[in-house]
Amino acid sequence: MADELHSGSTERVFDGLRHLADNIHRVPAFVIPGVEGRTDRAPVAVQAGAWGSILPAVWSFMLAARARGLGTVWTTAQGPLERELAQVLGVPYEEVMLAAFIPLAFALGTDFKPAPRIPRKEVLHWERW
Repeated sequence: MADELHSGSTERVFDGLRHLADNIHRVPAFVIPGVEGRTDRAPVAVQAGAWGSILPAVWSFMLAARARGLGTVWTTAQGPLERELAQVLGVPYEEVMLAAFIPLAFALGTDFKPAPRIPRKEVLHWERW
């Protein structure tokens, strides 16, 4: 529903993805966080626990990077090639999930602005759906 209300957002996401793919060779460093244990076909409670442990840690890293003039973006580019990437990095695939693929580089400028957002009243539910 959100995409229908803001159909341009999907186009902007894919524009950013294409830009990253075209410039990936220019990125000086990548952060690839890992989560011990795999959640493939696991119940939602197990998945939530695993992702709930890594998301705050990576978000804190990304905020700390920004405070130091570094730009990051959470991508899931590792997903389709996770097994191969784990092998290249020496990560035991059966024991560790690669959670994200985060480019890390100095930002060009500091003119950061909030992204357009759906109004809170359209996505926040209080005490009932």
